[in-house]
Amino acid sequence: MSQIFETQWPVLTVALIALAVVVIIRQTWPENRRWWQLLIPAVLAVGGLCLEHFIETDYEKIESLIEAARQAVIGQDVGGIASIVSPDYSDSRHYSKDALMGYCRELLSEPFAERIKKQQEQITISGQKAEAEISVRLHLHSQNPYSLGGTLMYVKMKLHLTKTAYGNWLITGSEILSINNQPVGWGSVKYQKTTALSKAVTV
Repeated sequence: MSQIFETQWPVLTVALIALAVVVIIRQTWPENRRWWQLLIPAVLAVGGLCLEHFIETDYEKIESLIEAARQAVIGQDVGGIASIVSPDYSDSRHYSKDALMGYCRELLSEPFAERIKKQQEQITISGQKAEAEISVRLHLHSQNPYSLGGTLMYVKMKLHLTKTAYGNWLITGSEILSINNQPVGWGSVKYQKTTALSKAVTV
């Protein structure tokens, strides 16, 4: 139901239809004209836009989650990452949330990224499930061992998400699709702190 608030156009369309109905009624029965009738479309438009402003849609919630993840990685905030990961999390390499968080603690135990710039984002929502495919430009911190191969990297990932009973979304799985336009994946690579991230070693 919240999808009607994804953009302002459904609200404005309803207001325009209401305006057309009011105009037709006023022209057909001029004796029934009232000044307040013209306020009906305006009230619908303003009320709808106010609802659109205050109601956060599923799409917006997922966008907020992705932004929270970006900020957490930059800020080395492992707790922040844990708060948006589902207890049922698993992927091809980390079979539990605890395993993923252990990896995050190791990865973020020292400065990791100076900036993460989102380049592309595609979110697909189907009921209580969603997928988000994200491409980012990652500027590694100069003190990060992964920066030995260069501080600029291009990473493409896919997140799997589930909507909880409380209405928020959590990450239930993830896939690394490519690094620097080279196809990789959790299950086919491992990362070593002595080498650059771009030099993934096949397991």
